[in-house]
Amino acid sequence: MKLAEWARHNGVRPQTAYRWFRQGTLPVSARRLPSGTTVVDVADDVPQGQVVAYARVSSAGQRTDLDRQVGRVTAWATGQDMLVSRGN
Repeated sequence: MKLAEWARHNGVRPQTAYRWFRQGTLPVSARRLPSGTTVVDVADDVPQGQVVAYARVSSAGQRTDLDRQVGRVTAWATGQDMLVSRGN
């Protein structure tokens, strides 16, 4: 996968990913091809990242609404084949 594609897929600007590659701090294995293209070595069966479902309400009295909103957002994200991270 090209570095820019990997960056967009993981919510990182391509320029930032390229800088990480040059500095040796990219969190995945990558290499430069003879053509000059930088590619990231990604296994097909490895999840590419996680998303966090975020919801809020305006008062503590709406706590049940918050639980319902989190459930709906989580259901939508998992329906889109996204891996939802469990928050603290």
